[in-house]
Amino acid sequence: MDPASAFQQHCATDRGGDTLYLPNWSAEDWRRLFGHTESVSVSSGDVLIRHGERERALYFVISGALEVTGRTSSSDTLGRLFREQPGSVIGEIALFDGLPRTATVWATETTVLLRLDYEQLQGFIAEFPMLGNGLLFALGRVLAFRLRRSSERDLHNH
Repeated sequence: MDPASAFQQHCATDRGGDTLYLPNWSAEDWRRLFGHTESVSVSSGDVLIRHGERERALYFVISGALEVTGRTSSSDTLGRLFREQPGSVIGEIALFDGLPRTATVWATETTVLLRLDYEQLQGFIAEFPMLGNGLLFALGRVLAFRLRRSSERDLHNH
């Protein structure tokens, strides 16, 4: 199965906000988006994103699994924040704000991703404005979900 069809299957069902939810996107819509990306493979144990580095890009998880570690606002210690699986996106905060990475992400198994940087996103939006609008709202939904989850975790840790 090609990456577009595989990703579409993960994003057609609402799995609680941590994955992109674009139920109306066809495999062809995903192919249009993924035509603006580049493929990246990360071996088990390797770091994909390092806290504090600058990179204005996000990644679509096609296969494999990643673990995200970072600091919560209530603690100075590093801890596991969450695990990402196919259908997820990571790196969206730095894509939007252009600031240093807020977490470290490493592969817990061999993982295939598609990387979309800021310029590639702008090209996609210019070429497919309606799809771009849908993608931006889906990314906003993921950000909102993760912010709520982080806030709830901080409340429970007090």
